[in-house]
Formats: sequence, C-alpha cells, structure tokens
Amino acid sequence: MILRFANLFIIILIALVAFAGCERAQDMVADTMPSADATMDETVTDMEKVPVSLVWLVDYPEGAKDVYLEWIASVAPTLQAPAEVNRIRSYDNLEETTPHRFVEFAFDSFVDAMTYMNRREIAAVFEDLPNHATQVSAHTFIERSDYAKTEADDWPIKGIIFVDYPLGGKAAYLEWVASVSSALVEPAQVKAVSSYDNYNGESPHRLVTLEFASQEDVEAYEQLEAIMAIEAELDVQASSWVLHTFELRSDYINE
Repeated sequence: MILRFANLFIIILIALVAFAGCERAQDMVADTMPSADATMDETVTDMEKVPVSLVWLVDYPEGAKDVYLEWIASVAPTLQAPAEVNRIRSYDNLEETTPHRFVEFAFDSFVDAMTYMNRREIAAVFEDLPNHATQVSAHTFIERSDYAKTEADDWPIKGIIFVDYPLGGKAAYLEWVASVSSALVEPAQVKAVSSYDNYNGESPHRLVTLEFASQEDVEAYEQLEAIMAIEAELDVQASSWVLHTFELRSDYINE
C-alpha cells in the first residue's frame, strides 16, 4: 500500500511539474510575440501600402529559347489570372548576355505579393520554372520614392541597373542618390525611372529601372554629360553595379 501511495505521489508530482513547465512555455511564447500596439499597426499598414516588384532573372537553355517561350505561353494565363498581381511584363536582353530575360510582377503591397505566391497554381509554375531555364533567380523588391517620373505606358526599352551598396555605406549612397535624382530624370529621352530595395537584403541590393521609347533614346541619354558624370560617380558610391538594356516582349501584354 505504501508503495502504491509513493507511486501515486510521484505521478502527481510529475504532472504538476509538466503543467508548470507548460505555463512557463506559454509565458515565453507570449513574451516573444509582438504586442498588438500602434507600432505593429503601422508596420502592417506600411506592408499594405508600399508597392512591390517580384523579379525573375532567367537564362534560356542553349539553343532552346523557343521551347522556353512555348512553355511561357502555356502558363501566362495562369500567372495573370489572380487579382493580386497588377501587371506582368517580360523583357529580352538586347545584349544577349546573362540574364537573358527579365520578368517583372507588380503588386500594390507585400501582402498582395505573398498572397499571390502562396496560391497553389502559382507556386506550381514557380516550382516548374527551373525545368525550363538553365539559370533562374527570383528577388522581391520594395519600391522606394527616390524618383518621381513615371509616364505610365508599355515603353519598349527598359534599362535595368543592379546595384550593391558598399558595406555600411547604404545611407551615404541614398544621400548621393537624392542629390542626383533630378538630373537623372530630367532629360526628355527617359520616360520613367523607379528604384527598389531588395526585401531580403541580398545581392543585388537595389534595382533601378529606366524606361525609353526607343534604343536611339537610350543612346542619346547615355551620351549626356550629366548622365556620364552620374555613372562615373556611381563607381565610387556603389560597391558594384551593372547596366543591362532589355526589350519588351508581348508575353503578358493582353491582360
């Protein structure tokens, strides 16, 4: 009898310890969760307001570009269907260097972008993409307000600048950008300029897009003294940068 009572006591003691441990675990979880205060509300609101671009950088299989384009044609209706995505545009690299293709998905907010990518049919296309390209990378960019020139249209030529910030030098870079932004957008040749920061903080850290009506406008723009001076200074302000010129394709125009 004494043994039975001893065993029962041990069982009760273990249960009490376990229960106390659960309470402490619950307290620890509660402590690590953000409180529903004004700061959290502001963060959620910001995520709902800031435009987001999802970017694909794709290399075509050697000698099989047509095969890739056939696959894209088959999945384009699926990619365009969800209400969250505002528009999709795809471009071919005019220099025929890597990346061969630039695809841009535009969203009103990060929330819309995540909702879109979490759809089963969209996730299936994303998962299948590496089966149709030799190299693929996807990046999520958050739009910044550095430039205020957006003549909305399907401009056929897009200059893409990928920038990496110097270590510890992002703030200085952005100060410099603020000082040259007017000179960058002022010329009539450029129709729209936008800039984005990489949401994940990975390379490329920054995306800048410049849109033009023709390749001739691109060449005239790059010959302007003010633009050449900005490019020269960019060598100093960025740890690295590269410029590509892309031409708009018609894969997603008819939305």
